[in-house]
Amino acid sequence: MFIVSGAYVIKQGKREEFMREIYSKGIIAKIRGEKGNISYNYFYPYDSNSRVYFVEQWENRADWEAHCQSPHIIGELKTLKDVYMTDFEPGILGCME
Repeated sequence: MFIVSGAYVIKQGKREEFMREIYSKGIIAKIRGEKGNISYNYFYPYDSNSRVYFVEQWENRADWEAHCQSPHIIGELKTLKDVYMTDFEPGILGCME
């Protein structure tokens, strides 16, 4: 299993709008339907209204790398990040056997 996590820092007051856009455009459904995806989830921290944490689980690194080049990631999600995101905080990137 290959696990990826991190946080998006969203413009103040825009987190809910960002998440609505991601879900309404079907981006999450597309990601969860990709080959090798085990889970893909977003979480809100209690003490911040501008962060969105994510945790992804993939069968292997190759499936995750293919996901990173998919049209909904390099197109739709990138466009939303450009509009709403101010920073990115990388987290875990690794394999578990």
